[in-house]
Amino acid sequence: MVRRRVAWGVALGLALAASGWIAGTGGEAPSGADAICPPPASSPDLGEAEVGPQVGQRAPDFTLPDLSGTPVQFSSFCGYPVLLDFWATWCKPCLTTVPAIEALRQRYGAQGLKVVAVNLDHRREDGARFLAANGYTGFIALWAPFTEARAVAYLYGIQAIPHTVLIDRHGIIRFSGPPALLTDDVIVPWL
Repeated sequence: MVRRRVAWGVALGLALAASGWIAGTGGEAPSGADAICPPPASSPDLGEAEVGPQVGQRAPDFTLPDLSGTPVQFSSFCGYPVLLDFWATWCKPCLTTVPAIEALRQRYGAQGLKVVAVNLDHRREDGARFLAANGYTGFIALWAPFTEARAVAYLYGIQAIPHTVLIDRHGIIRFSGPPALLTDDVIVPWL
């Protein structure tokens, strides 16, 4: 029994190392990023929060193209709660969490929740094919060459995928972690 647990632990460690696609690649986040939302006049304490990747900080702005190549500036979602999801089709855990993210989008979309999905596949077609085949048409799907998409992941302090960031209507990060930990109790207060 102990050997089986050790074997599973080793297998899990190897899987995490394999999916830890960012580790060891000089993952420095660009500095001096703007926030996605200006500080709200009604809550001056939120305006004092720094721009950065941590919970309680103001979410950094970025621009990436959607699947058709049209540039999308993340700050255009200011005023909406947003799930910013980082994923790829080569990431097996991502293929199980994307349906859960879609369920959250369907459940809370009427309350303004947007899902912005940054695809980290090397080819645009891989992510587009997966989303279309599974009927995930409500996502705002973004794709850029890997180094550009990875730079956005660095901006959000992401070391491995799947990883989801919940950003409230004021542009404040309220959750950052594995999508499996993103429950209704975490989302509902920020809708």
